[in-house]
Amino acid sequence: MLAGCSDTASTRAGAASAGADDGPTTTAPQVTVPKEIPKGTTLRVGDQLDYLKTVLALGGEDEDLPYDVKYSSFLGGPPMLQAFQGDAIDAGFVASTPLIFAQAGGQDIHAVAGWSSDIGSYGVLTDPAKSGIRSWKDLKGKRVATQKGTAGEGALLQNLDNVGVSADDVTIVDLPQTQATAALQSGSADAALSIEPLTSVYVAKHPSARIVAKDAELPDRSTFIIASGSTLDDDGKAAALADYIARLVRSFKYVSEHPEKLAESVYVKTYGLPPERAQEIVDQNGELRFFQLPGPIVEPQQRLADLFAAAGSITGEVDVRQEFDARYNDVVAEAAGS
Repeated sequence: MLAGCSDTASTRAGAASAGADDGPTTTAPQVTVPKEIPKGTTLRVGDQLDYLKTVLALGGEDEDLPYDVKYSSFLGGPPMLQAFQGDAIDAGFVASTPLIFAQAGGQDIHAVAGWSSDIGSYGVLTDPAKSGIRSWKDLKGKRVATQKGTAGEGALLQNLDNVGVSADDVTIVDLPQTQATAALQSGSADAALSIEPLTSVYVAKHPSARIVAKDAELPDRSTFIIASGSTLDDDGKAAALADYIARLVRSFKYVSEHPEKLAESVYVKTYGLPPERAQEIVDQNGELRFFQLPGPIVEPQQRLADLFAAAGSITGEVDVRQEFDARYNDVVAEAAGS
């Protein structure tokens, strides 16, 4: 799913674990979450390709809500951040990179719940016979299609740094995720940072294309529920968000026990992939785990922010600990059954 564009859309299609990972939970005193949801409360949620909506439905958690949910659909993190800026949504979900850009841009947005999968969503898609690209290191001197300000750029910067290649040694062809494979097909890019289902669709039409390298960094495997400061300051919406997060955690837990339903609902019905390929993707993504905030994400998230600063993608340095609000940690833990 495109949560990684989430920017992503990474997509984070996989199954939730029964428990939340341990780790440091707060950088400030815990805030009490309001319990009462006033009648008439509406929670405006930014979704991507109906992913959250679908997961809630699969888990049977979309019924009898004590508040209204109004969904808005986005493709990627940047347009969702714009919606927050225009006060069009109260909450949404993105990957690590948009969270960093929101902080660098001074937006009052905070991650209130987070989960990660076993593997990252992005891979280097190319025709290795034509491009000679077979690893991250081979991207040196090449043109790579990805959208700046998204998890794709984050995956690129981190993995280049891992193999000692400077970001200046790669030419980024800045395109929306949905157009990255078109650049590869036209020859205007040598490789593309691609995610499912776009990868499978492209490979089906171009059998010589391959994913030659995958990302393995924690930020590139992570997704966050984010909320505006005004939402968190509104007792009614903050209480509704707590209920919504608990329902999501329980739904992901259900999906972990019925991965075939996620494959059918998301990858077959929504993305149009063959059932066999859909199940392969869900199996490859592996287990999805909610973790306590800020917890294990702080150190790798800070490294990613520093790489963006060094590349000139953001202005100045940021302290990523300010991105996380831990008030819903207990909600997540209780819903996960831990």
